[in-house]
Amino acid sequence: MTRRYELDSMRGILLVLMAFTHLPTGLSRFANQPLGFVSAAEGFVFLSAFLVGSIYTPLLLERGLGFVRTRIWKRTRRLYAYHFGLLLFAFTVVAGIAHFGHSRSLHDFLGPFFHSPVWTSISAPLLLYQPPLMDILPMYIVFLGLTPLLLQFAARRGWWPLLAASVLMWIAAQLQIGRSLYGLLAAGGYPLPHDAWSSFDWFAWQLVWIGGLWLGSAGTSTSPAASDTTPSGSPHTLRRRTYILIAALSAAALLLCARHHIGGFVSGLDSDTPLTSKWHLGPLRVANFAVLAYLTHRLLLPLLHWLRIGWLELLGRSSLQAFTAHIPVCVLADGLFLSAAQVSLPLQAALLALTVGVMLAVAWKTDPPRREARAKRDRTSQRANHHAVTPRVSMSRPVSMMSD
Repeated sequence: MTRRYELDSMRGILLVLMAFTHLPTGLSRFANQPLGFVSAAEGFVFLSAFLVGSIYTPLLLERGLGFVRTRIWKRTRRLYAYHFGLLLFAFTVVAGIAHFGHSRSLHDFLGPFFHSPVWTSISAPLLLYQPPLMDILPMYIVFLGLTPLLLQFAARRGWWPLLAASVLMWIAAQLQIGRSLYGLLAAGGYPLPHDAWSSFDWFAWQLVWIGGLWLGSAGTSTSPAASDTTPSGSPHTLRRRTYILIAALSAAALLLCARHHIGGFVSGLDSDTPLTSKWHLGPLRVANFAVLAYLTHRLLLPLLHWLRIGWLELLGRSSLQAFTAHIPVCVLADGLFLSAAQVSLPLQAALLALTVGVMLAVAWKTDPPRREARAKRDRTSQRANHHAVTPRVSMSRPVSMMSD
């Protein structure tokens, strides 16, 4: 797959929006669902799944399930290591500040840990206890770990059975199946509260992941020959696309006004109703996301491809490392400064700059092209050193050299 720099920039934008949402600054309420009943988290999960589907579907067909499973599970283990590091940070640094510094907000942040330290210490590595802000990575880890099986099933039997099962599971989530299953655990003696597991309803959010996998895989199966024969420039096609674009813009504008209570449109609709719930992925939120995803594809991605914003692309290339790095900063900031009203504007600016700076530093350190370039320089240096000593070797015997 040819690298699409606009997708890297898009992931960078989503990372910045999530970081600004989590910080106690005046920008938080603007960064949180700015364009309607859709947050950056939906876009981040969907785009990650899209890239996984577009990258690994061709590899599955060319090199087999074993190769894809090894690659994906290696990445899954690395992400689990990131999450485990965040847990250690929470149970040592954050817990220490909460206890010895008498921080009520940080104590509440780790409420289940202080109430049941043994159970949380056992449950957290099993992804059964997830402190706030640390609950998107476990969901991502589980979805990514299951992806080889999903891709294999889709390659054998097609995507429609998976999509149908995903929709049914999403419907079950709207009927609170997750809470019902927790009730069974609680009846069996599990002591942690329901909200100690995750704010995200995995039964609902799997729809975003599987939808992204499907579209990413579908994009790789379209042959150039087929796309060349499509009369995409015909007047009828252009007219139809124009109508769809106008309808999408109108729907997005209406939902934007409803989200921010502008003009009295759909009065009384807010972000925590069953229709718009973020955690259960309500029906109106799914529709809003589909509209914004279409507009992003048609309008924003071409603009980002033309602009080529380097620092956003850098964040996007190392998005998961940068995301992991911003969590400790946000946790401590939220614990030490309870709300934006308690933080002066200069300090708010410093918090924003610090968070973005930490994310950029980590992204630069772990940037894949930078690592590849460094590895290439190392190989070149090794070859140069090898050639420097080869004249001392008798040419009557072959010189064996290990493959790079």
